[in-house]
Amino acid sequence: KNQEVTLSLFTANASPYLGDEKAPVTLVEFGDYQCFFCNKFFHETESSIVKNYVETGKVKIIFKDFTIIGPDSIAAANAAHCAKEQGKFWEYHDTLYNNWTGENNGWASLDNLTSFANDIQLDHDTFVKCMNDGKYQQQVTSSTNDAKTLGLTGTPGFFVIGPDNQITKIEGAQPYESFQRIFDSFK
Repeated sequence: KNQEVTLSLFTANASPYLGDEKAPVTLVEFGDYQCFFCNKFFHETESSIVKNYVETGKVKIIFKDFTIIGPDSIAAANAAHCAKEQGKFWEYHDTLYNNWTGENNGWASLDNLTSFANDIQLDHDTFVKCMNDGKYQQQVTSSTNDAKTLGLTGTPGFFVIGPDNQITKIEGAQPYESFQRIFDSFK
């Protein structure tokens, strides 16, 4: 029972899976869309993981919100989940990091979040209503609480869940090799 409780901290209040949901290994990222090192990980490391592990069916990724930088972090997290309703969570997630320019400087303002939604052809009215209703506020808060329960103090923080549910923690935006080493340790 305890194992299930623990596993839900990693998998509940999260994004849809990126990759094959039957992949034996799960990479859980706790991130904040405004965070410098989350952006660095996205641009320098994530695409190699996707290419070599996700697209080959070995690893699936889930993203969880750990919104610690400011109000725009919470708004951006909500926006990604509003995009999820229209089947475009990961596309919106990528759009956020592709438009990143810093912390608390307005790039993730409500106007910009709406224009990103238009950029990826989300239904405008549905997106705006979802944002205005704060529909995912509770989920974002719960995910942030999960991160704190797991002892994370900064972003990004990663956990790799192996085939036997063994958990490995990776702190910060580690280089690709750190992820590779752990993924390759599972036979």
